[in-house]
Amino acid sequence: MPHTRDHERGSPALQSNLFSHSPRVCFEDEAGAWLNGPVRRTWGKKGHTPVLRLSGKHNDKISMVAWICFRHGEEPRLIYAVKPAGGYTKKDFPRFLALLHRRLDGPVTIVWDNYSSHISKHVKQYAQQHDWLTVVQLPSYAPELNPVELLWAHAKERLANRAFRSITELHETARAALRYIQRHPDLLTAFLAGTGLELAPPASSP
Repeated sequence: MPHTRDHERGSPALQSNLFSHSPRVCFEDEAGAWLNGPVRRTWGKKGHTPVLRLSGKHNDKISMVAWICFRHGEEPRLIYAVKPAGGYTKKDFPRFLALLHRRLDGPVTIVWDNYSSHISKHVKQYAQQHDWLTVVQLPSYAPELNPVELLWAHAKERLANRAFRSITELHETARAALRYIQRHPDLLTAFLAGTGLELAPPASSP
């Protein structure tokens, strides 16, 4: 299992690594969402601050993980999971990788950040045992190179300025937002374009 890390902050070094090991590249990231959703600019009565009332604890949350997968000549794919309570642990990620392999049925390059669960011994051992998997780590502090960050920003707009009555309602709304994006591969292409990276593999030298 090849394992590389881009030390250059700009995108050229990452671009050169994307398709050098397998024809399909999947960017991965995790995010959380809370009952008191993100606040955006909104309308309110002059002199009165808008108030969102919660029926549960403000720190109740769901956890989400998403992969945007690209292959030259094919429409991009979004694969995601939403957990209605608690977060993901380092033991979850080998299971996620196995799920991804079953869904894609072929070799894949995973691109993700240096989150501790991504570089845990569980992930390293799993990767060493499966030659279909290549891991490319993003440069440190470079979320702008991950199209999944743009996916989260888009999805969370649907959660903004809302006070969810329950984790179930939040969970269903988040899944609906992700399903919408999943059905619009043009959005996934736009997220990649927003990183400055390109879908096509780099041209080989003559």
